[in-house]
Amino acid sequence: MQRRKLLQISVFVIRKSHYSTPVKSLTTNHDVPVVVVDDDDPLYADVPKPRKDKSERKPYPTPMKELIRRAKEEKQLRKLQPCRVLEDPPDNGLLVPELVHVAHSVHRRRNSLLSGLSKIIPHVPVHRCRCCSEVHIGKEGHEIRTCTGPGSGSRSATHVWKRGRVSDVVLFPKSFHLYDRAVKPRVIHDERFTVPKISAVLELCIQAGVDLEKFPSKRRSKPVYSIEGRIVDFEEVSDGSSETAVAVVLQEDDRCKVEEKKSLKELSIETMESWFEMVLGVRKLMERYKVWTCGYCPEIQVGPKGHKVRMCKATKHQMRDGMHAWQEATIDDVVGPNYVWHVRDPTDGSVLDNSLTRFYGKAPAVVQMCVQGGALVPDQYKSMMRLDVVYPQRDEVDLVA
Repeated sequence: MQRRKLLQISVFVIRKSHYSTPVKSLTTNHDVPVVVVDDDDPLYADVPKPRKDKSERKPYPTPMKELIRRAKEEKQLRKLQPCRVLEDPPDNGLLVPELVHVAHSVHRRRNSLLSGLSKIIPHVPVHRCRCCSEVHIGKEGHEIRTCTGPGSGSRSATHVWKRGRVSDVVLFPKSFHLYDRAVKPRVIHDERFTVPKISAVLELCIQAGVDLEKFPSKRRSKPVYSIEGRIVDFEEVSDGSSETAVAVVLQEDDRCKVEEKKSLKELSIETMESWFEMVLGVRKLMERYKVWTCGYCPEIQVGPKGHKVRMCKATKHQMRDGMHAWQEATIDDVVGPNYVWHVRDPTDGSVLDNSLTRFYGKAPAVVQMCVQGGALVPDQYKSMMRLDVVYPQRDEVDLVA
């Protein structure tokens, strides 16, 4: 009995001494250099990989604790002031003055991007898989086995290529158009066929100040009221649009110039500049104008709230009765980069091999297309394209570590 007690006491002393051992001796060694690589640095951007489990929800751009804090502050403000005038645009129905020219610039750059891609695509061939959404830019489709479409198992995941179009190069997801984003911010299920769907970038520009005859939008001169959380508008109905919008439209019409015939290299450089400026402008607009995306599917909606159309078919849609799980959208949700495999020498004629996949890099389809057209490789995509990696031959793959 005494021997058993002594054994238990010794085990307790050993465990306590083991867990109470300080770890400073392992971390205070100043002789070993520590290399810290910032993941946010674009020079160290690795090849993007798709989500492993598509049933999981997309990560929240804003932490959940911050969202809960904002909701509590909004609820407390409603209790203190049940009837109040909304002061901050665009929540009060007014435009953000400093972002009106940004919206027009994004609209022009979007048109310039689509026009440039349509002129480059006859010279730089684009291929798309018939069974999945894979896109490849080059003379011939690659041999990398990443097809996930129907019948891919019988083909060993080999792609079946066809000729691609401009819509395959750049992805512009569509959103429901809102005539009045302040008073009627949501589209219900019965309006899904009557309300038009347009590109999310175009809808973002319209809500930020771009006026188009085909897609009208209500402009106000006075802010709206919030009565116990409901938006009420006491402004008189007027048929005319605001003076600022008309002035900007006239200014935009004066800038229209006759297009000159350009070489393929000049056209590629201009198209790439339009792409980067458009993405930069969309980032600025998204800081003030809310954009929502579903946490499980690629559906997107521009406006104060997500729509109520029950058409989600992703994971757990039965529990939500087909409703989307709305959350804050990112720039990749609004403007899809559509990463493709990088081809260093398109004139070589060699096809990307499946056994050399880990040596190949990627880039957005627009960037890859413009680079093959003669534009320089942007600095932020040099690491992603893996330009510093030497491709081994097919018979040398087993010799590479």
